Amino acid sequence: MQWTTEQGYTEELTMHSANTAQYMMAAQTAIVRLQWHITAITANSITCLIPGYDYPATGEQITITVNEKTATLHSAPTGNYTGDAQHRQNAGLYKQAVAQVIEEQEKANRNLHPMHREKYGALLISKSYLVTPLIVYANVLVFILMVLAGISPITPTAQSLFEWGGNSRQAVAHGEWWRLITYIFLHGGFMHLFMNTFALLYIGMYLEPLLGRFRFAAAYLLTGVCAGLLSITIHTASVGVGASGAIFGMYGVFLSMLTTSHITRTLRKTMLRSLLFFIVLNLLYGLQGNTDNAAHIGGLLSGVAMGYIYYPGIAAKAPLRSQLRTTAIIAAGVILLAVIVVKLG
Repeated sequence: MQWTTEQGYTEELTMHSANTAQYMMAAQTAIVRLQWHITAITANSITCLIPGYDYPATGEQITITVNEKTATLHSAPTGNYTGDAQHRQNAGLYKQAVAQVIEEQEKANRNLHPMHREKYGALLISKSYLVTPLIVYANVLVFILMVLAGISPITPTAQSLFEWGGNSRQAVAHGEWWRLITYIFLHGGFMHLFMNTFALLYIGMYLEPLLGRFRFAAAYLLTGVCAGLLSITIHTASVGVGASGAIFGMYGVFLSMLTTSHITRTLRKTMLRSLLFFIVLNLLYGLQGNTDNAAHIGGLLSGVAMGYIYYPGIAAKAPLRSQLRTTAIIAAGVILLAVIVVKLG
């Protein structure tokens, strides 16, 4: 919203994703870059002067006021009022400058090593890091409950895992669709849980702040479902458990993000090498023993696809309503895929 009076020009501004303190810092940096003269600063306002060619007759004073969720720009002439064209032009210059500063701040934060960004550690919740530790807590809680119920913490039987919600083609085909979700939170022993926890924390610290909490949670569950679908397609007579399919899904999402400019080029190269090494190593390791490589591949491929679908909204900082719409479309596709897999089988 904007309006003009004889006392000057006023416009309500978007704060993008910044809070009051972040926006104030960005506003001050933007004004300095524009080479305007700051005359006063308070906790939530900045006043600056733009001298005209015959100041003070044609000068301009701009005040930026920031509240909890809104910011306002007010521009007033320092001399006689001569129209609002110059006011609008300077307001436009300010908006461009502050948007650029905020984007730089966000990109710098994205490229911080997570151990610097998540100052309270990988297992504790913060504003930008909520879903990952909650998933870990849920996995550990389920494992403890299983052990308390008498299931072996080292080598649980396939029957016990099935009874707790393990993934099975026959059960899913008979209407127990919920197993495509519950199996993600079950683990076949302490070492299985430990390894998956380590892998999830590593990717979660990087990816959750990048995607946002809602997208991260949705991608985790939906790629887990896709991983389970490929697993029951390949392994028709076994019981599948574990978060590794969903975790590979998140590595797939991150892999797609690393092919975009959303992350700085230097970090992209470093992370891409380590990520590909992790994926290849784990797929090779999965060729032996009881490792479900089908789930890993299903999660990875669906994660890459989901990352590219989500990317335009991430780059454009889409609001929650838009994220819900995109996620609903992805979920509908996953449900359709599940019906096809089960019916054709």
